[in-house]
Amino acid sequence: MSDIVYGEQYKQTGASSNMVINRSGGVNRAELDAAVTELRAFVAQLTRDGAVTADGGIADPGAVVAAVEAQPGRLKALGAAIAGGAKDAVLSIVQGGVAAMIVALVGRM
Repeated sequence: MSDIVYGEQYKQTGASSNMVINRSGGVNRAELDAAVTELRAFVAQLTRDGAVTADGGIADPGAVVAAVEAQPGRLKALGAAIAGGAKDAVLSIVQGGVAAMIVALVGRM
């Protein structure tokens, strides 16, 4: 894997055709590692809390959503990596439904 993740992120808002285009210069390896570490720690906490099963499945989707929304500052590195175009890179490292759900939630914040 390259040390820099480049890309564009397109985000459609609502039913209209308005789009926000974020053209990023990339996310460096340290920023990607920080995002992955943050995501894994968050998933581990959700597992201890019972919202995620031991095998990474979602036991309580509402609790996952509530945890992400209640602690927006806890996932700063993840949010920065997503905004920098590294969403797919993060998901290729941390796989699973709960990771995808958290990334989607953080991406829309």
